[in-house]
Amino acid sequence: MRLGADSIFVELAGEAFELRPSLRACMRLVRRHQLNGLLSAVQDFNFTVIADVFGEAGIKPSLLQREIAATGLGVVRNRLTGPLSEFALAVAGIDPYDAKPAPATPGESLSPSEMHTRLFEIATGWLGWTPEEAWNATPAEIIASKNGRTDLITDILKAVFGSSDQAAQAVPQYTEALLDQIERDGRDPAFDRAGLRALKGKERAL
Repeated sequence: MRLGADSIFVELAGEAFELRPSLRACMRLVRRHQLNGLLSAVQDFNFTVIADVFGEAGIKPSLLQREIAATGLGVVRNRLTGPLSEFALAVAGIDPYDAKPAPATPGESLSPSEMHTRLFEIATGWLGWTPEEAWNATPAEIIASKNGRTDLITDILKAVFGSSDQAAQAVPQYTEALLDQIERDGRDPAFDRAGLRALKGKERAL
């Protein structure tokens, strides 16, 4: 999912309310309704499940009931199906407006519930966030933060040890000609003799 994508809003009683797919909301809704049940409820406009979605997003479900009574079920359904569908897809970690497909993840595939658990572990373990910070973040925010930290550590390791290409270039290529030379001279030119002498000097000083 894109980081910083437009927030999902619904209009009720003349006001705009944000449907935020926090990790807490995602995990609770999937646990109670399963992802397929959540998607079906949005398409069928199941009042009970949609009211539950609103409740997890901090929106009073009674506002939905009042809106239906005031403007009619058909009007409310037409207005809310779009943002509710976006929310349900966000729970599954899908951005319908992202033309670039997500890269395939090697290894065993995870169910939505397992994915949310893994994201919580990443946020509280790998990133060092508090549980409350992890619960309030969206899956996209956790994934982007994890990727950023991984890139930072990779850059530090490259700065200290060099890139894998540089390391490969530092290792001599033992061709037949070089092996013949080592056999004639009785020594390997790649061996760090200065480092060995320094190490022995430190041992004598102890």
